[in-house]
Amino acid sequence: MRVALERAVQAAGWSVAESVADADVLAVVGQPGPELLAVIDHAWRQMSEPRARIEVRDEADVASALVEARRALQATNEQRARASERPASPGPSAPEQDTSHGHESHEDGGHGHDGHDHDDAGGGHDHGQMSPDGIPLAEGAEDRDGLEMDELHLPLGPVLAHWPAGVVVQLTLHGDVVAGAEVEHLGGDPGERGGSARDDGAAGAARLLDAAASVLALTGLPAEAARARRLRDSCLDAAPVDGEAITVLGRRIRRQRVLRWLLRGLALTDEDGRGEELYDRLVGLVDRARTAVDADPTSAHRAGPALEALPELLRGRELAAVRLWMAALGADLTRTALEEPSHG
Repeated sequence: MRVALERAVQAAGWSVAESVADADVLAVVGQPGPELLAVIDHAWRQMSEPRARIEVRDEADVASALVEARRALQATNEQRARASERPASPGPSAPEQDTSHGHESHEDGGHGHDGHDHDDAGGGHDHGQMSPDGIPLAEGAEDRDGLEMDELHLPLGPVLAHWPAGVVVQLTLHGDVVAGAEVEHLGGDPGERGGSARDDGAAGAARLLDAAASVLALTGLPAEAARARRLRDSCLDAAPVDGEAITVLGRRIRRQRVLRWLLRGLALTDEDGRGEELYDRLVGLVDRARTAVDADPTSAHRAGPALEALPELLRGRELAAVRLWMAALGADLTRTALEEPSHG
């Protein structure tokens, strides 16, 4: 359903916003659970007028939902009147902020934090603790070498571009290095995902290419990301998939020397010492997609790490590497989170 919405948005000449602050339309795809719905409501409150909110419960709803959004955005006079009567947005320490459990709704990390209590409304100090406007600042903590480091708590997700749906990672940072992490999933009922029930090789290849497109977008290669998305879309169409085009994409990625330089050395290592570099993971996503289309649909269903394993895998990584790895794991991680809820 998300892919169907993205294609309809592109066909309409619109674009997908990278953050809540840049969005005019909030599209809720599928059936969110109560926790995720609270975060969605918080993201909606952060959007400025004119704005529109639509819900997509089935692929057949996409076209009518976009028409509804366009109609709502065109009612500018009414929206401007509402905007002039709308009270100022509360600060992060206001009670309604707590409904999002402090989860991040913007990429810049500037909103969505749980603030400290204040004795005054002016953003003053609370018992000597620095929290201007309710935004917590770094605190002191012992680093790995025994020296004291500034410690900052930063939530990532679930409303974040190129990020697995419903996943929230609460990071403890020493500088830009992850000193600790907690992971949770705010998805809805796995039995109410809706959309297509396809599980063939082409659908599996589409999931892999979607993850590859997210990594390419985050690394600053929009042309290659768009090419990966076009191939993803062709996998979901009824027409036969051009496997050679997927191979060509793999060759183009391998020829990107700067991409190889950026991603080499960004490895995840498990407790047994086995590791995988991010560059190899990206190339592997495309290679597995070609294999799934041609001969072996099961190659698209490689088991990824369970959510419980992520804190240990992310510890010691830089913040930028966390964003990239979460995008690269999306094809396998989201599948694990949705289909094996008892194991995270």
